[in-house]
Amino acid sequence: MTTGGRPPRIAAALLARVVPKEWTGDSLMADLEHEFRTRAAGGAVPARLWYWRVVSQLLAAYSRDRLRRRAERRAALRAQRSILPQQKREFHLDDVRQDLRFGLRQLWKRPGFSAIALAMLALGIGANTAIFSVVQTVLLEPLPFPEPGRLVRIWESRIERGWNRASVAPGNFWDLREMNRAFERVGAYRFSSANLTGIDYPRRLRAGRVTAGFFGQVLAVRPVLGRTFLAGEDQPGGQNRVLLLGNQFWRTQFGRDPAVLGTQLSLDGESFTVVGVLPPGRPWLDYADVYVPMVRDPGATRTSFEIAVVGRLLPGTTLEAGRADLERVAQSLEQAFPAELAGIGFTVGPSSEWVADPETSRALWLLLGAVGLLLMIACVNLANLFLAQATGRIRERAIRSAAGATTGRLIRQALTESLIISLVGAGLGLGLALWGVRALAAIAPGEVRLSEVGINGWILGFALVTGALTGVITGLVPALQASRGDTAAALRSGGQNIAGDRAQRRLRGGLVAAEVALSLILLVGAGLLVRSFGGLMTVERGFETENRLIASVNLPASYSASEATNLTRQLLERVSALAPVIRAAAVHIRPLAGGSTGLGFVRPDEPEPEGGVPWASWRLVTPGYLETLGVPILAGRDFREEDMAAGDGPRRILISQRIADLLWPGENPLGRSITLWAGQSDVPAEVLGVVGNMRERGIDAGPTLAVYLPYVSSGRWPPDIVIHTAGEPTAVVPAVRSILAELNPNIPLSDIATLEEMVGRSVGSQRFLTLLVSLFALLALLLALAGVYGVQSYMVARQTSEIGVRVALGATKLQIFRKVILQALRPALLGVAFGLGAANVVSRFMTSLLFEVRPTDPATYAGVAGVLAAATLLAAWLPAEKAAKVDPVIAFRAE
Repeated sequence: MTTGGRPPRIAAALLARVVPKEWTGDSLMADLEHEFRTRAAGGAVPARLWYWRVVSQLLAAYSRDRLRRRAERRAALRAQRSILPQQKREFHLDDVRQDLRFGLRQLWKRPGFSAIALAMLALGIGANTAIFSVVQTVLLEPLPFPEPGRLVRIWESRIERGWNRASVAPGNFWDLREMNRAFERVGAYRFSSANLTGIDYPRRLRAGRVTAGFFGQVLAVRPVLGRTFLAGEDQPGGQNRVLLLGNQFWRTQFGRDPAVLGTQLSLDGESFTVVGVLPPGRPWLDYADVYVPMVRDPGATRTSFEIAVVGRLLPGTTLEAGRADLERVAQSLEQAFPAELAGIGFTVGPSSEWVADPETSRALWLLLGAVGLLLMIACVNLANLFLAQATGRIRERAIRSAAGATTGRLIRQALTESLIISLVGAGLGLGLALWGVRALAAIAPGEVRLSEVGINGWILGFALVTGALTGVITGLVPALQASRGDTAAALRSGGQNIAGDRAQRRLRGGLVAAEVALSLILLVGAGLLVRSFGGLMTVERGFETENRLIASVNLPASYSASEATNLTRQLLERVSALAPVIRAAAVHIRPLAGGSTGLGFVRPDEPEPEGGVPWASWRLVTPGYLETLGVPILAGRDFREEDMAAGDGPRRILISQRIADLLWPGENPLGRSITLWAGQSDVPAEVLGVVGNMRERGIDAGPTLAVYLPYVSSGRWPPDIVIHTAGEPTAVVPAVRSILAELNPNIPLSDIATLEEMVGRSVGSQRFLTLLVSLFALLALLLALAGVYGVQSYMVARQTSEIGVRVALGATKLQIFRKVILQALRPALLGVAFGLGAANVVSRFMTSLLFEVRPTDPATYAGVAGVLAAATLLAAWLPAEKAAKVDPVIAFRAE
C-alpha cells in the first residue's frame, strides 16, 4: 500500500520540543509518522486531525506526569525537612564554612592578586570613610544644643540700601529683647581679645562678651563646672566681674582642675572671678578662651552694627511667625527713632546654616563626590581583576561543575572570595581613614573644624556597608560571566590560552572605558581647581608681601585715647629706628583678616544714588601705612602728623581708585566732599588722596572699595603694626618684643605673621580643596592605568598561542605591537569621550569654587584628555612589547 504526505510540522515540532525523548522513547516519532502516512492515503484532512489529537493527548499525559513527579518531590522534601531539620541546617552551614575555607585558600595561593586587590579597596574605602567622617561631623551631625530647630540667628537689615544681613546695633538689641513676643529668650555675643596678666608672662586671649542667659537659656547648655551668667550680671552696676572659661582653655591652662572655680584672673588690668567652665563644642562654646558679661550701655549706639544676636523660639512657634514678630518690632523701632532707623528690618536664619558656611559645605560635598568616584574606579578595576582571574580559572570551574557543583554554588563561592577581599579591605581602609583624618586635621584650615572629627558608630557602619556592597558589586558580574562558559570546551582546552569569549572581552573593554571615564571626571575637576588656584596666587593683590611682617599690640580697653596714641607713636618710632627696618606703620584691622568694618558713603550733592548707598571697608591708618605695604598713591598725598588730630572740620581721608571711579568718573576727586556712614552718623569728609586698589577681604574677593582715615588710637581700636624690613622680617620680632616690654610689660605682642603667611591663610580653604582633589585625581589616574596595564597584560598572556600563530603566518612585530596598542586605545578613547561629556555636566556644580576659570574651560579639558590618552598609551606599551617578542616555537611548545 502506498503512503504519502508528512505530519503537520507545527504539531511535530511542538511534540519534539516539549516532550523529552526519554519520556516518549526513540521509536514513537517514527511510529506516528508511519501511521500518519497510512491514514493520509485515505484522506489528508482526517489524517491531520488524527495526528493533532494524538499529539494533544501526549502533551496532556506528559503534563500530568510532570505535575505528579513534582508533587512527589515536594512531598519527599517536606518529609526530609520534618525528619532532619537540624541536619539540613548543618549541611548549609557546612557549605558556608567550606566556601570560606576555599576562598581563603584561593586568595592565599595568589598573594600578588590579593595584595593588589586589598590595596585598591583599602585606598578607596579609606578615602571615602575619612571624608564621610568629616562630612558627617561638620555637616550632618546635629548641633550640640537641645532642640536646635528652635534656635535662629537674627540680623539687622536695610533692604533699600542693600544691607540684608548685618550685625545688630547694641541699642536695637536691648529693645528687641524686651519687645519681642515670639522668642523664649534672645541673647547676644561679641568676640574680641583681652590681655591676661598676673601669671608667668602676659598673653593675649580670645575673649567673648555675652549677655546673661545666652549659654544657659538661649543655647540651653549646662556648664561642666559651676554656673553660667545670672540675670542682672549684664546690667550696669551689677556683679559683672565674673568669668566663664572655655573648655579648651580650661584643659590647656588649668589641666582640668575642678578647683578653678573662684580663681581670680586679671584681664586688661581688671580682676574677674571664675564662676564656671563651659562644655566643649561649636559653634560658640569654644570660640573664645574666656567669656565675660556684655554689660548694657544705656546710651548704646543704634547705627553701628557691632553684635551678633541669637534667639530661641517659643515652643510651637514657626520661623515665619518669628519673622512676623520681628517685623512688628522693627516698625515700632522705626516709629520711635525715625531719623536713625529709617527702613530698619530684621532677617532671621535657621540654625541649620551654622554648621558650615556655604563655601565650606560645597567644598566638602565636592570632596565626598571625588572619593566616591575614586571608590567606583577601584570597584571597576577590581571587577576587571576578578573577571580576568575567573576567566583564567574556567577549567577549574568546569571540573567542579562536572563533579556536580551547581551554577548557584559556583557563583556563591566566587562571591565569597570577593566578600572576603572587600571586608578585609574595609578593615584596612578604616585604619587608613583614622590616619587620614589626622593628616587632614594637620593641613586643613581652621574653619573646617577637623579637630572634632572622630570614628563613631556611623563611620564604622559606613565602612562595613561600603565594604560589603563593594564585594557584591565587584564579584557578582565576573562570577556570572565565568559561570556561562562551555564546560566541555574548557575541559578540552586544558586551561591554556583561554582569553574568554567575545562577550567577556567586550565586558572587560567596557570596564576599562568606565574607569577611564570616571578618572577623566576627577582629573577635569582637579585641573579646573589647579588653574583656579594658580590664577588666585598670581592675581594682582594691590600690595607687596615680600619682607613684610604684621603683629598685634593688644592695648587694654582701659587705656584712654591719649595713652593709646602715645604708646602707638613711641612704639612705631623706636621700631622704625631698628637697623633692618625700612618702615613701620599701624592699622586698626590688618588686611586679609577675613573680617571688615563697613560704612555707607555718598556724594553730598547726590544723597540718594541710583541702586542704593554703596558700602565700603574702612581702615584707621598711621602715616606711611600704604607705603609700608607698597600701595601706590595715585593722586594727592599721604597723611601727615597734622592730619592725625581730629578737628571740628571734615575728616581728611584717602580713598581707593574704585571709589573715585564710582563717585567721580573721569573727574579729579582731590578736595571733593564725601559723606561717610551715610544714613547713620553722616560724617563729612574731604578727599586728600587716591590710592591703588587692594584686595582687603581676601585675594579671591576682588578689589575693595576702601576708605582710609587718620588713626586715632584708643583701647577700642588696638593697633596692628606693619613692618617692612631689608631682610628676613621675623628676625626683628625679639627686638620689637623688648621695645614693647619697655613701654608696658603687661601688653603682649601677638598674632605675629608675615604677609606671605597671611596670603597663604586667606587661600587656605582653596589650597586644601585643590590639594585633596588633585591627590584623589592622581590616585584615580594610577588606578585607571593599572587597570589598562592589567587587562592588556592578561590578554597577552592568555593569547600567547594565537599571537604565535599570527607570527608563524607572517605577521611582523610592528603589526602585533600595533594590534595590542589599538586593543587598549579603543576602550580608553571611548572612556575619554564619555568622560568629557560627563565632566561637562559635573563641573558646572563647581562654578562657585572657581576663581576666574569657567567650568567648561577648553584648555583644561583638552589637556586632561591628552594626558589621559598618552598615559593609556604608556600603560599598554609594555604588554605590546611583550606580545611583539613572542616566539612562535615556544608558544606552540607551551600549547
